[in-house]
Amino acid sequence: MMDKKLFGGFVDISARALDTRYARQGLIQTNIANMETPGYKVQELPFRKVMESVMTQKGELATTNARHISPDPVETGRSLEFKQEDRPPDLDEEMVKLSENQLMYELSTRLVGKKFEGLKYAIDEGGR
Repeated sequence: MMDKKLFGGFVDISARALDTRYARQGLIQTNIANMETPGYKVQELPFRKVMESVMTQKGELATTNARHISPDPVETGRSLEFKQEDRPPDLDEEMVKLSENQLMYELSTRLVGKKFEGLKYAIDEGGR
């Protein structure tokens, strides 16, 4: 892949991190929306553990032929690490997690944008 030669896999890993952050944001919003639901228990998608499984490709199926389709590591990691705690959601805790996750999502998008700005600069200014 071209991005691995240019960015050393940074863009691919960043895309997977953004997918995980997006999924985590939806789960936190689900926890907040169901705070008043009797019997609802808080659910968590631990970002660090999911990304560790993505980085190590732990739990992935072996692809022995070039035409085999690899499963999405984020989905694999999510199914391995998704957990449900035996307690109802706490609004303050969920709001902190929501803010932190959103901030980290925005930071990740800026980092990817800076990588592409550097590439654009190299293309624009390389011939001068």
